[in-house]
Amino acid sequence: MKKDDIYYGLDGQERLVESVEEVIHEVLDTAVTHVGESFAETAAGFQFPILVFEFKRMDIGDAKTIGESALNYILERLDEEYSNPDGDYTNPTEAMKEAALAFGESVVGGYVPWMCEQTGTVIKVSRQSAEGMI
Repeated sequence: MKKDDIYYGLDGQERLVESVEEVIHEVLDTAVTHVGESFAETAAGFQFPILVFEFKRMDIGDAKTIGESALNYILERLDEEYSNPDGDYTNPTEAMKEAALAFGESVVGGYVPWMCEQTGTVIKVSRQSAEGMI
């Protein structure tokens, strides 16, 4: 599982797969009504082309924002627990900001989101192409 992986699926489909062929196989497999059914019989219930959408993993944001959010959260918790209740919130030091940025960069570099979003690429699979995929 990598950040740059591309997946395919139908619009609104929850389960994404690694190839257009897998999408077509799943679509046709779920449409079969009886054992031994021909492609022509199965495909008769479909409107072609079948639109297959390309998906990519969602962007989690930039390192600076992630680091600043984490730092602000920690400072707020510390201030609630340990600071003067009538005093101001603690402002981050330059060293804290640098550490927060380094933390944000490590998160962006190492975190692989599960959620995906459409890339805008739509593959139109014709009846002839679908038949060639099975």
